[in-house]
Amino acid sequence: MRSLTQPYLVSAIVFFAIVFSVAVFVTQKIDSPAAVVLAPKLSVDASVPKLSAPVFRVFDIVTGEVLVSKDEKKVVPIASVTKLFAAATLVASFNLQATATVVFADLVGGGDAGKLAYGQTYTYQNLLFPLLLESSNDAASTFVRATGGELLKKMNDRAQALGASSTVFLDASGLSNGNVSSASDMQLLLTDAFLHQAHVFDITTLPQYINHYTGWINNNPVAKEVEYRGGKHGYTTAAGRTIVAIFDEEVAGRTYTLGYILFGSTDIVSDVATLRSFITSSASKP
Repeated sequence: MRSLTQPYLVSAIVFFAIVFSVAVFVTQKIDSPAAVVLAPKLSVDASVPKLSAPVFRVFDIVTGEVLVSKDEKKVVPIASVTKLFAAATLVASFNLQATATVVFADLVGGGDAGKLAYGQTYTYQNLLFPLLLESSNDAASTFVRATGGELLKKMNDRAQALGASSTVFLDASGLSNGNVSSASDMQLLLTDAFLHQAHVFDITTLPQYINHYTGWINNNPVAKEVEYRGGKHGYTTAAGRTIVAIFDEEVAGRTYTLGYILFGSTDIVSDVATLRSFITSSASKP
């Protein structure tokens, strides 16, 4: 009996995975309604709690109002936060139904996150899932090679066009210590990506995704938070633990969509939780 039903079970899983992929892709065509009109203001007597992250910023996505910031101009390595902007650039500038076949040169990015293998062929759309959910360096390398380096050029051009003048991308993975930015630059990049490439953020909220080769599990340490709207984390020795994330926060009885940027943390989960608690308890609307 098992030999008869197993093929149908596999086919059903693949079918629903494809349907779900299409459903997620469609969301990029729908503009998310603005959550707020006015940003909350921090109380004058509020003091920022101590964090392990030496660089951080919290701001209102809709208005751009900065709620709290520290060393926002300091230029630091950003690690795999890079991948969020590689994905946003792909969605903005390339045909997601184009395909890439993995070659051996793509499989030297450090680690095996993403479980890519030689000879596998993916659409750009499907390759976004290992890139964002498991932070696959191999997927990042595949994208750069498949686009003839054009992805990397467009990432840097995009940063400069947005006024993020201190931001540099030397690769699409974040492995290079030369991938640097500042918290103030990152606000510009994160806001632009969130408002215009919603599909990328939708992917980063998924618990997992299955395609015709394998499946990927979301390894973002804050992705299970109910208020999480998407983002990306990273780690290298030089960068420490980094994260950019969007949360819907309730402040003074209203919901605000806030961007969180933290660089150089030694405990990203604790730092994010502390900062979120501080914002929701210390901010007030004018």
